[in-house]
Amino acid sequence: MRIFLTGGSGFVGNRLIPRLLENGHNVTALSRSNQSDETLRQLGATPLRGSLDDVANWQNALAGHDVLVHAAAPVTAWGDKHILQRQIVDATLLLADACAVHGVQRMVHLSSESVLQGAGPLLDIDETHPYPSRPNSRYGACKKAAELGLLGRSGGPEVIILRPSFIWGPGGQIEQVLDKVRGGQFIWVDHGRAPMETSHVDNVIQGILLALAGGTASGVYFITDAAGLTVRTVLSGLIKANGLPPPTRSLPLWLVRPLASLVETIWATLRLRSTPPLSRFQLDFVALPRRYSIKRAGAELGYSPVTSFEDGLAEIKELSPIGVKKS
Repeated sequence: MRIFLTGGSGFVGNRLIPRLLENGHNVTALSRSNQSDETLRQLGATPLRGSLDDVANWQNALAGHDVLVHAAAPVTAWGDKHILQRQIVDATLLLADACAVHGVQRMVHLSSESVLQGAGPLLDIDETHPYPSRPNSRYGACKKAAELGLLGRSGGPEVIILRPSFIWGPGGQIEQVLDKVRGGQFIWVDHGRAPMETSHVDNVIQGILLALAGGTASGVYFITDAAGLTVRTVLSGLIKANGLPPPTRSLPLWLVRPLASLVETIWATLRLRSTPPLSRFQLDFVALPRRYSIKRAGAELGYSPVTSFEDGLAEIKELSPIGVKKS
C-alpha cells in the first residue's frame, strides 16, 4: 500500500515507519522542518512539507495514496483553545475531505481515551460508552469533536478510529512526571490505587497496522495493553526504570479535586497562556479509575497486545532517556 502519515517524526511515527516499510508499504510523511525532513528520510519515508495549519496547501499530495494514517496532534492538554480547534478538529475534518477528493480509500485516525474523561470512573467499558458532555481537558474536547465529525460523515474514505490510553515506551511522554519526581513535587492521590490503562507504543502500532485493511468502516476501537494494573504500579515501574526512586507521599482525592477545579478556574478567568500547575486532566491521570474492553478490537481487527508491561520496562531500563544504550 501507499501510506500517507501525519505525525511521522513524533513518538509513535518513529516506531511506526520502520514497521510499515518492513511490511512492504511505501510511506510519505508530513514534515514541518528541515530537521523533520532528515529524520523521516533516515527512517525511510519520503517527507512532504506542510503542517496541520495549512492542509489546503498540501492536500493534493494525498493523491495516489491508499490510506491516510493521521497520528499528528498538539501534545498538550491545556493549550490555546483556538490552536487546538484548528490543529485537531479542523485539520482532521479537512483531511477527511481531502481523502474523498483524492481517492484515498481509508483513513486511520489516532484518537485518545481523553474523549471519555470528565464524567466519573471508566471501569469495564467498551466503545459504546457515551461521551461526557464536557471532557475534562481542551485536548479531550477537541478529540471528541474530531471523532464526532468523522463519524457523522457520509461518503468519502472508510474511517477507522483507534483510542489508545496512556502511550508509553522508550522516549515516551513521561518527562513531566520525572521532573516532578526529581523536584520532590510528585504526590500520589489515594496512594495510587486507581486502575489505570496503558498502551505501549508497539501495541498502538500493532493496532494501526491491523487497521490499514481490517475493521469495520466507522469502527471505534480501544487499543490497550490489557495489563490490569494500578496507577502506582505503572508509574512506579516507569520511574524506577528511569533510575529514580518512586515517591511515597499521598493525598486524598476529596482534598485535591476541589483544588484542581479552583486552579483551572483561575487560569481560565485570567486567560493565562501557561499550563496550570494542577488541572482536572492532570489529576485524573493519577486518580481516575479506568479499564477498557478490547474485545471489539480483538474480534474485528484481530488485535491483541504484542508487548507486555514487563518487556516494555525492560527495554526502557536498557536504554538511556535519549535512546542510547547504557554503557
